[in-house]
Amino acid sequence: MENFLDRPQTVWARRALFQVHLWLGMSTGLYVFVVCVSGAALVFRIDIQRAIHPQLFTPRASGPIADPVAIMESVTHAYPAARLSGIDAPTTARPTYLAYATSGDRFLTLLLDPVSAEMLGELSDQSFVKTLQDLHFDLLAGRTGRIVNGVGSLILLTMCLTGLVIWWQGRGNWKRGFTVDVRRQWKRVNWDLHSAVGIWAVTLIAMWSLTGAYFAFPAAFRAVVNRLSPITVVRPPQSGAPLSASLRPTWRALIAEARRHAPGQHVARVVVPFSEQAAFLVMFSPVQPTPAGGADLTSVYLDQYTGTVLTGHATTQRTIGDVILAWVAPLHVGNFAGNGVRAAWLILGLSPAVLFVTGFTMWWTRVVRHVAVKARD
Repeated sequence: MENFLDRPQTVWARRALFQVHLWLGMSTGLYVFVVCVSGAALVFRIDIQRAIHPQLFTPRASGPIADPVAIMESVTHAYPAARLSGIDAPTTARPTYLAYATSGDRFLTLLLDPVSAEMLGELSDQSFVKTLQDLHFDLLAGRTGRIVNGVGSLILLTMCLTGLVIWWQGRGNWKRGFTVDVRRQWKRVNWDLHSAVGIWAVTLIAMWSLTGAYFAFPAAFRAVVNRLSPITVVRPPQSGAPLSASLRPTWRALIAEARRHAPGQHVARVVVPFSEQAAFLVMFSPVQPTPAGGADLTSVYLDQYTGTVLTGHATTQRTIGDVILAWVAPLHVGNFAGNGVRAAWLILGLSPAVLFVTGFTMWWTRVVRHVAVKARD
Protein backbone atom coordinates (compact mmCIF):
# COMPACT_ATOMS: atom_id res chain seq x y z
CA MET A 1 0.00 0.00 0.00
CA GLU A 2 2.85 2.37 0.81
CA ASN A 3 4.33 1.75 -2.63
CA PHE A 4 0.99 2.60 -4.28
CA LEU A 5 0.63 5.82 -2.31
CA ASP A 6 4.13 7.06 -3.23
CA ARG A 7 5.22 5.11 -6.34
CA PRO A 8 2.06 3.73 -7.96
CA GLN A 9 3.82 3.01 -11.28
CA THR A 10 5.86 0.26 -9.57
CA VAL A 11 2.81 -1.67 -8.29
CA TRP A 12 1.93 -4.75 -10.35
CA ALA A 13 -1.82 -4.46 -9.74
CA ARG A 14 -1.81 -0.91 -11.02
CA ARG A 15 0.02 -1.97 -14.19
CA ALA A 16 -2.50 -4.78 -14.70
CA LEU A 17 -5.42 -2.37 -14.32
CA PHE A 18 -3.72 -0.08 -16.80
CA GLN A 19 -3.85 -2.87 -19.40
CA VAL A 20 -7.50 -3.55 -18.60
CA HIS A 21 -8.29 0.16 -18.95
CA LEU A 22 -6.31 0.45 -22.19
CA TRP A 23 -7.85 -2.49 -24.02
CA LEU A 24 -11.38 -1.84 -22.84
CA GLY A 25 -10.97 1.71 -24.09
CA MET A 26 -9.59 0.68 -27.46
CA SER A 27 -12.20 -2.04 -28.02
CA THR A 28 -15.22 0.07 -27.03
CA GLY A 29 -13.94 3.61 -27.65
CA LEU A 30 -15.82 4.20 -30.92
CA TYR A 31 -19.04 2.90 -29.35
CA VAL A 32 -18.57 5.20 -26.35
CA PHE A 33 -17.88 8.12 -28.70
CA VAL A 34 -21.12 7.57 -30.66
CA VAL A 35 -23.34 7.02 -27.61
CA CYS A 36 -21.96 9.98 -25.67
CA VAL A 37 -22.09 12.45 -28.58
CA SER A 38 -25.66 11.42 -29.41
CA GLY A 39 -26.61 11.62 -25.73
CA ALA A 40 -25.09 15.09 -25.36
CA ALA A 41 -27.09 16.27 -28.38
CA LEU A 42 -30.32 14.82 -26.96
CA VAL A 43 -30.02 17.01 -23.87
CA PHE A 44 -31.41 19.73 -26.14
CA ARG A 45 -33.85 17.40 -27.90
CA ILE A 46 -36.81 19.76 -27.69
CA ASP A 47 -34.71 22.67 -28.97
CA ILE A 48 -33.58 20.59 -31.97
CA GLN A 49 -37.18 19.65 -32.69
CA ARG A 50 -38.25 23.27 -32.51
CA ALA A 51 -35.48 24.28 -34.91
CA ILE A 52 -36.31 21.53 -37.43
CA HIS A 53 -40.11 21.80 -37.14
CA PRO A 54 -40.85 25.42 -36.16
CA GLN A 55 -44.40 25.14 -37.52
CA LEU A 56 -45.21 22.50 -34.90
CA PHE A 57 -43.82 24.42 -31.94
CA THR A 58 -44.91 27.98 -32.76
CA PRO A 59 -48.32 29.17 -31.48
CA ARG A 60 -50.45 30.82 -34.16
CA ALA A 61 -52.63 32.80 -31.79
CA SER A 62 -52.24 34.80 -28.60
CA GLY A 63 -54.51 34.80 -25.60
CA PRO A 64 -55.50 32.60 -22.68
CA ILE A 65 -54.54 28.93 -22.84
CA ALA A 66 -57.13 26.60 -24.34
CA ASP A 67 -59.19 24.29 -22.15
CA PRO A 68 -57.77 20.74 -22.17
CA VAL A 69 -61.13 19.33 -23.29
CA ALA A 70 -60.98 21.52 -26.41
CA ILE A 71 -57.56 20.02 -27.16
CA MET A 72 -58.86 16.48 -26.71
CA GLU A 73 -61.84 17.14 -28.95
CA SER A 74 -59.60 18.72 -31.58
CA VAL A 75 -57.53 15.52 -31.69
CA THR A 76 -60.57 13.26 -32.08
CA HIS A 77 -61.97 15.56 -34.79
CA ALA A 78 -58.70 15.55 -36.77
CA TYR A 79 -58.13 11.79 -36.26
CA PRO A 80 -61.60 10.21 -35.89
CA ALA A 81 -60.26 6.65 -36.32
CA ALA A 82 -57.53 7.08 -33.71
CA ARG A 83 -57.73 6.43 -29.99
CA LEU A 84 -56.58 9.32 -27.79
CA SER A 85 -54.04 8.31 -25.13
CA GLY A 86 -53.50 11.65 -23.43
CA ILE A 87 -52.39 15.27 -23.66
CA ASP A 88 -49.68 17.41 -22.08
CA ALA A 89 -50.12 21.14 -21.52
CA PRO A 90 -47.44 23.59 -22.70
CA THR A 91 -44.23 23.61 -20.69
CA THR A 92 -41.41 26.10 -20.22
CA ALA A 93 -39.55 24.24 -23.01
CA ARG A 94 -42.49 23.47 -25.32
CA PRO A 95 -45.00 26.30 -25.95
CA THR A 96 -47.63 24.12 -27.66
CA TYR A 97 -49.94 21.36 -26.48
CA LEU A 98 -48.71 17.78 -26.98
CA ALA A 99 -51.10 14.89 -27.59
CA TYR A 100 -50.65 11.14 -28.06
CA ALA A 101 -52.95 8.79 -29.94
CA THR A 102 -52.86 5.33 -31.49
CA SER A 103 -54.18 4.39 -34.89
CA GLY A 104 -53.85 0.69 -35.64
CA ASP A 105 -50.22 -0.13 -34.95
CA ARG A 106 -49.14 3.51 -35.29
CA PHE A 107 -48.35 5.76 -32.35
CA LEU A 108 -49.12 9.40 -33.16
CA THR A 109 -47.34 12.38 -31.60
CA LEU A 110 -49.38 15.51 -32.25
CA LEU A 111 -48.85 19.22 -31.58
CA LEU A 112 -51.71 21.70 -31.14
CA ASP A 113 -51.98 25.47 -30.77
CA PRO A 114 -52.15 26.34 -27.06
CA VAL A 115 -54.79 29.06 -27.57
CA SER A 116 -57.01 28.08 -30.51
CA ALA A 117 -56.65 24.27 -30.02
CA GLU A 118 -55.99 24.07 -33.75
CA MET A 119 -54.06 20.99 -34.91
CA LEU A 120 -50.56 22.11 -35.94
CA GLY A 121 -49.40 18.74 -37.22
CA GLU A 122 -47.89 15.37 -36.51
CA LEU A 123 -44.30 14.70 -35.49
CA SER A 124 -42.94 12.15 -37.94
CA ASP A 125 -41.63 8.79 -36.73
CA GLN A 126 -38.78 9.20 -39.22
CA SER A 127 -37.51 12.51 -37.84
CA PHE A 128 -33.86 13.28 -37.17
CA VAL A 129 -34.47 13.41 -33.42
CA LYS A 130 -36.24 10.03 -33.43
CA THR A 131 -33.28 8.50 -35.28
CA LEU A 132 -30.90 10.13 -32.80
CA GLN A 133 -32.92 8.67 -29.91
CA ASP A 134 -32.92 5.20 -31.48
CA LEU A 135 -29.15 5.47 -31.97
CA HIS A 136 -28.50 6.55 -28.38
CA PHE A 137 -30.83 4.11 -26.62
CA ASP A 138 -30.87 1.11 -28.97
CA LEU A 139 -27.95 1.59 -31.41
CA LEU A 140 -30.57 1.38 -34.22
CA ALA A 141 -30.95 -2.33 -33.39
CA GLY A 142 -34.04 -2.57 -31.19
CA ARG A 143 -33.95 -4.71 -28.05
CA THR A 144 -30.61 -6.26 -29.04
CA GLY A 145 -29.06 -2.81 -29.24
CA ARG A 146 -30.55 -1.90 -25.86
CA ILE A 147 -28.86 -4.93 -24.26
CA VAL A 148 -25.54 -4.10 -25.94
CA ASN A 149 -25.93 -0.57 -24.57
CA GLY A 150 -26.44 -1.95 -21.08
CA VAL A 151 -23.26 -4.02 -21.31
CA GLY A 152 -21.45 -0.98 -22.71
CA SER A 153 -22.62 1.09 -19.73
CA LEU A 154 -21.11 -1.44 -17.32
CA ILE A 155 -17.86 -1.47 -19.31
CA LEU A 156 -17.75 2.33 -19.12
CA LEU A 157 -18.27 2.10 -15.36
CA THR A 158 -15.35 -0.34 -15.16
CA MET A 159 -13.21 2.14 -17.06
CA CYS A 160 -14.15 4.84 -14.54
CA LEU A 161 -13.00 2.66 -11.65
CA THR A 162 -9.76 1.55 -13.31
CA GLY A 163 -9.14 5.09 -14.50
CA LEU A 164 -9.30 6.38 -10.92
CA VAL A 165 -6.53 3.98 -9.92
CA ILE A 166 -4.39 4.87 -12.94
CA TRP A 167 -4.90 8.60 -12.40
CA TRP A 168 -3.21 8.50 -8.97
CA GLN A 169 0.39 9.68 -9.50
CA GLY A 170 1.58 9.53 -5.89
CA ARG A 171 1.26 11.76 -2.85
CA GLY A 172 3.85 14.15 -4.19
CA ASN A 173 2.29 14.60 -7.65
CA TRP A 174 -1.48 14.07 -7.29
CA LYS A 175 -2.37 17.76 -7.69
CA ARG A 176 -0.78 17.74 -11.14
CA GLY A 177 -3.49 15.33 -12.33
CA PHE A 178 -6.10 18.09 -12.18
CA THR A 179 -4.39 20.47 -14.61
CA VAL A 180 -3.02 20.65 -18.14
CA ASP A 181 0.40 22.25 -18.66
CA VAL A 182 0.17 23.58 -22.22
CA ARG A 183 3.86 24.53 -22.17
CA ARG A 184 4.92 20.90 -22.34
CA GLN A 185 5.56 18.76 -25.43
CA TRP A 186 2.32 17.81 -27.23
CA LYS A 187 2.36 14.18 -26.12
CA ARG A 188 2.56 15.29 -22.50
CA VAL A 189 -0.25 17.81 -23.09
CA ASN A 190 -2.37 15.00 -24.54
CA TRP A 191 -1.69 12.85 -21.45
CA ASP A 192 -2.48 15.76 -19.10
CA LEU A 193 -5.72 16.43 -20.98
CA HIS A 194 -6.77 12.79 -20.72
CA SER A 195 -5.96 12.73 -17.01
CA ALA A 196 -7.58 16.06 -16.13
CA VAL A 197 -10.78 15.53 -18.13
CA GLY A 198 -11.09 12.05 -16.66
CA ILE A 199 -10.78 13.10 -13.02
CA TRP A 200 -13.04 16.14 -13.33
CA ALA A 201 -15.78 14.20 -15.14
CA VAL A 202 -15.46 10.74 -13.57
CA THR A 203 -18.36 11.17 -11.13
CA LEU A 204 -20.80 12.21 -13.87
CA ILE A 205 -19.56 9.54 -16.28
CA ALA A 206 -20.06 6.89 -13.60
CA MET A 207 -23.55 8.26 -12.92
CA TRP A 208 -24.43 8.14 -16.64
CA SER A 209 -23.09 4.59 -16.80
CA LEU A 210 -25.24 3.41 -13.88
CA THR A 211 -28.40 5.18 -15.04
CA GLY A 212 -27.80 3.95 -18.59
CA ALA A 213 -27.64 0.39 -17.27
CA TYR A 214 -31.06 0.95 -15.69
CA PHE A 215 -32.68 1.61 -19.07
CA ALA A 216 -31.26 -1.65 -20.43
CA PHE A 217 -31.82 -3.84 -17.36
CA PRO A 218 -34.60 -2.16 -15.32
CA ALA A 219 -35.66 -5.31 -13.43
CA ALA A 220 -32.11 -6.15 -12.34
CA PHE A 221 -31.44 -2.50 -11.42
CA ARG A 222 -34.59 -2.33 -9.31
CA ALA A 223 -33.70 -5.62 -7.62
CA VAL A 224 -30.28 -4.28 -6.60
CA VAL A 225 -31.76 -1.00 -5.33
CA ASN A 226 -34.45 -2.93 -3.46
CA ARG A 227 -31.76 -4.93 -1.67
CA LEU A 228 -30.11 -1.71 -0.54
CA SER A 229 -33.34 0.06 0.38
CA PRO A 230 -36.87 -1.35 -0.09
CA ILE A 231 -38.78 0.17 -3.00
CA THR A 232 -42.34 1.21 -2.26
CA VAL A 233 -44.72 -0.49 -4.70
CA VAL A 234 -47.67 1.82 -5.37
CA ARG A 235 -50.35 0.58 -7.72
CA PRO A 236 -52.72 3.16 -9.22
CA PRO A 237 -56.38 2.79 -8.26
CA GLN A 238 -58.70 1.01 -10.67
CA SER A 239 -62.12 1.84 -12.07
CA GLY A 240 -65.15 -0.16 -10.96
CA ALA A 241 -67.50 -2.31 -13.01
CA PRO A 242 -68.04 -1.09 -16.58
CA LEU A 243 -71.21 0.83 -17.41
CA SER A 244 -72.82 1.47 -20.76
CA ALA A 245 -71.37 4.31 -22.81
CA SER A 246 -74.48 6.44 -22.36
CA LEU A 247 -74.06 6.47 -18.58
CA ARG A 248 -70.39 7.38 -18.51
CA PRO A 249 -69.32 10.94 -17.62
CA THR A 250 -67.85 13.11 -20.34
CA TRP A 251 -64.23 14.21 -20.42
CA ARG A 252 -65.40 17.69 -19.39
CA ALA A 253 -67.25 16.34 -16.35
CA LEU A 254 -64.28 14.18 -15.30
CA ILE A 255 -61.79 17.07 -15.54
CA ALA A 256 -64.19 19.43 -13.74
CA GLU A 257 -64.49 16.93 -10.88
CA ALA A 258 -60.71 16.54 -10.74
CA ARG A 259 -60.31 20.33 -10.54
CA ARG A 260 -62.43 20.37 -7.39
CA HIS A 261 -59.71 18.32 -5.68
CA ALA A 262 -56.82 20.51 -6.88
CA PRO A 263 -58.07 24.08 -6.36
CA GLY A 264 -55.93 26.85 -7.77
CA GLN A 265 -53.81 24.50 -9.86
CA HIS A 266 -53.55 24.06 -13.61
CA VAL A 267 -54.14 20.94 -15.70
CA ALA A 268 -50.70 19.75 -16.80
CA ARG A 269 -51.55 16.30 -18.15
CA VAL A 270 -54.56 14.14 -18.90
CA VAL A 271 -54.20 10.37 -19.33
CA VAL A 272 -57.15 8.60 -20.95
CA PRO A 273 -57.84 5.04 -19.69
CA PHE A 274 -56.15 2.40 -21.83
CA SER A 275 -58.21 -0.52 -20.52
CA GLU A 276 -61.59 -1.23 -18.92
CA GLN A 277 -59.98 -1.32 -15.46
CA ALA A 278 -57.76 1.76 -15.73
CA ALA A 279 -58.65 5.07 -14.09
CA PHE A 280 -58.99 8.45 -15.75
CA LEU A 281 -55.97 10.49 -14.60
CA VAL A 282 -55.64 14.27 -14.40
CA MET A 283 -52.33 15.76 -13.22
CA PHE A 284 -52.04 19.33 -11.97
CA SER A 285 -49.18 21.83 -11.77
CA PRO A 286 -49.11 24.75 -9.30
CA VAL A 287 -47.72 27.02 -12.03
CA GLN A 288 -48.38 27.59 -15.71
CA PRO A 289 -46.69 26.77 -18.05
CA THR A 290 -45.61 23.50 -16.48
CA PRO A 291 -41.90 23.49 -15.54
CA ALA A 292 -40.05 21.23 -18.00
CA GLY A 293 -38.68 18.02 -16.54
CA GLY A 294 -38.84 18.73 -12.85
CA ALA A 295 -42.48 19.56 -12.22
CA ASP A 296 -44.03 18.42 -8.93
CA LEU A 297 -47.42 17.31 -10.21
CA THR A 298 -50.53 16.41 -8.20
CA SER A 299 -52.39 13.34 -9.49
CA VAL A 300 -56.16 12.90 -9.28
CA TYR A 301 -57.57 9.50 -10.31
CA LEU A 302 -61.22 9.11 -11.26
CA ASP A 303 -63.42 6.13 -11.99
CA GLN A 304 -63.94 6.32 -15.75
CA TYR A 305 -67.54 5.02 -15.41
CA THR A 306 -68.85 7.08 -12.48
CA GLY A 307 -66.51 10.06 -12.22
CA THR A 308 -65.85 9.29 -8.55
CA VAL A 309 -62.44 10.35 -7.29
CA LEU A 310 -60.47 7.22 -6.40
CA THR A 311 -58.18 6.91 -3.43
CA GLY A 312 -55.07 4.81 -3.97
CA HIS A 313 -53.03 3.02 -1.39
CA ALA A 314 -51.89 5.25 1.44
CA THR A 315 -48.59 6.79 0.59
CA THR A 316 -45.82 6.21 3.08
CA GLN A 317 -42.64 8.16 3.54
CA ARG A 318 -40.38 7.65 0.56
CA THR A 319 -37.43 5.34 1.07
CA ILE A 320 -33.93 5.92 -0.24
CA GLY A 321 -34.72 3.31 -2.90
CA ASP A 322 -37.76 5.35 -4.02
CA VAL A 323 -35.62 8.48 -4.27
CA ILE A 324 -32.95 6.68 -6.31
CA LEU A 325 -35.50 5.41 -8.84
CA ALA A 326 -37.21 8.80 -9.03
CA TRP A 327 -33.92 10.49 -9.92
CA VAL A 328 -32.59 7.95 -12.46
CA ALA A 329 -34.15 9.54 -15.55
CA PRO A 330 -33.75 13.24 -14.55
CA LEU A 331 -30.08 12.70 -13.69
CA HIS A 332 -29.42 10.86 -16.94
CA VAL A 333 -30.98 13.50 -19.22
CA GLY A 334 -30.30 16.62 -17.10
CA ASN A 335 -33.81 18.09 -17.26
CA PHE A 336 -34.25 18.88 -13.57
CA ALA A 337 -32.89 22.40 -13.09
CA GLY A 338 -33.17 24.53 -16.19
CA ASN A 339 -30.82 25.46 -19.01
CA GLY A 340 -27.74 25.76 -16.80
CA VAL A 341 -27.75 22.06 -15.97
CA ARG A 342 -28.64 21.16 -19.55
CA ALA A 343 -25.65 23.15 -20.82
CA ALA A 344 -23.40 21.45 -18.26
CA TRP A 345 -24.73 18.01 -19.29
CA LEU A 346 -24.08 18.87 -22.96
CA ILE A 347 -20.47 19.94 -22.35
CA LEU A 348 -19.58 17.27 -19.81
CA GLY A 349 -21.45 14.66 -21.83
CA LEU A 350 -18.76 15.06 -24.48
CA SER A 351 -15.98 14.23 -22.00
CA PRO A 352 -15.99 10.46 -22.79
CA ALA A 353 -15.52 11.35 -26.46
CA VAL A 354 -12.54 13.56 -25.51
CA LEU A 355 -11.14 10.72 -23.41
CA PHE A 356 -11.45 8.33 -26.35
CA VAL A 357 -9.65 10.69 -28.72
CA THR A 358 -6.82 11.45 -26.29
CA GLY A 359 -6.56 7.80 -25.23
CA PHE A 360 -6.48 6.63 -28.84
CA THR A 361 -3.76 9.17 -29.59
CA MET A 362 -1.65 7.83 -26.71
CA TRP A 363 -2.19 4.22 -27.82
CA TRP A 364 -1.31 5.04 -31.43
CA THR A 365 1.90 6.93 -30.60
CA ARG A 366 3.09 4.57 -27.85
CA VAL A 367 2.01 1.17 -29.16
CA VAL A 368 1.13 1.16 -32.85
CA ARG A 369 3.95 3.45 -34.03
CA HIS A 370 6.42 1.67 -31.76
CA VAL A 371 5.50 -1.71 -33.26
CA ALA A 372 5.66 -0.27 -36.79
CA VAL A 373 9.15 1.13 -36.16
CA LYS A 374 10.39 -2.20 -34.75
CA ALA A 375 8.94 -4.03 -37.77
CA ARG A 376 10.82 -1.72 -40.17
CA ASP A 377 14.04 -2.30 -38.26
